Amino acid sequence: MPVGRLKPSRVLRIERFSDFGEFRANEVLGLGTSTPLRPRDFSLSRAILPLQDGLFVLQRAFARRLEVDIGTDRGVGLVVPFSFHSITNGREVDSATVNVVRGRVPIKSVEQRANTYLMMRFNSDMRHRGWADYTSGLGFFRSHDAPMARLRATILNMFCLASDLNDPRQFDALNRPIQETLLACLDDTLVPADGLAARRGSFDKHRKLIARLDELVAWSGSKALYSDDLAAALCVSVRTLQTATRAVHGVSLHHYLRLKRLWSTRLQLITGSAGVSVKAAALGNGFWHLGDFSRGYRLAFGETPSETLARGRRL
Repeated sequence: MPVGRLKPSRVLRIERFSDFGEFRANEVLGLGTSTPLRPRDFSLSRAILPLQDGLFVLQRAFARRLEVDIGTDRGVGLVVPFSFHSITNGREVDSATVNVVRGRVPIKSVEQRANTYLMMRFNSDMRHRGWADYTSGLGFFRSHDAPMARLRATILNMFCLASDLNDPRQFDALNRPIQETLLACLDDTLVPADGLAARRGSFDKHRKLIARLDELVAWSGSKALYSDDLAAALCVSVRTLQTATRAVHGVSLHHYLRLKRLWSTRLQLITGSAGVSVKAAALGNGFWHLGDFSRGYRLAFGETPSETLARGRRL
C-alpha cells in the first residue's frame, strides 16, 4: 500500500497505530469520533507532509463509523481517494470521487473497509481555477481514470521524494514546483469537460491575451513559470487563462507552460557552459521529478537531456 512503502525523514513524519486506544484523532480537516466496525482488525498508518501553502496527509484508515465536522477555517480542503468506499451523508462515495470542502461541514460516514486516501489543506483559497468556486460547503467531483491516475502518481512521487530527502532546505526549495504540478493535476481532474469552453466571438480577445502571456514568458527568461503568478501579472483569473490557452492553442494551460519550460531548459543545455548540469537546468525551470522531466523531454525533442547537453558542449 502507498503508506506502507514510505519511511520517515526530517521532511516526512510517519505515524502507525495498532491499538485503537493509542489512536489520536487527526486535526487536519477537523476533529471527529471514530467507532471501529471490527476492533480486533484495527490498524492505521499515515504520512504527514507540510508544504509552504498547506498540509498533506496520506492515510490508510480502518473500517469505521465516523462523525466529524470536516473543513478548514481558511483556504480549501480536499480528499483524494486511492482505494475508497463509503456512505457519506447518505451518498455513496467511491475511488473515482474527489471531495472538496470550504468552511466546515458536518459529516456522518460509514466505511465498511480500510480506505486509503489523501487529505490535503491549502492555506490559500484556490478560487477562480475553474473548480470549487462556491462560497462554502462540500462538493463531490467524479473524475475520469486518466487524470485521476496522474493525480495519484503525482501525490505518490511527492511523498516518495519527501521520504528520501533528509534535508528540509532542499525540499523547501521544491515546494513551489511541487504545488504547481499538483495544481495542474487537480485542474485536469476537477474542471468539468465544458468548464473551459470559450464563448462565441471571444477568440480575438483570447488571442490577444495569449500574445501578452507569450511576451510575459519571454521576459521571464529561465525563471520557473507558475500559473497563479502569470494570471496575477496579466490581471485575469487562472480559469480565464486556461480558457484562452485552450481556445487559441487547443491544449491546457499547464501543457502549454510545460512546453515553454522544456524549451527553456533545452536552450540552457545546448548553449550552457561546462558548469551546467541536466539536474540544475531542470530544477531551475521548475521540474522537480527528474524521471518525469526526462521522459517528457525525450518525447518532445527525440533525445535525452544528457544527449542535448553533450551535443551543446561539442559545438
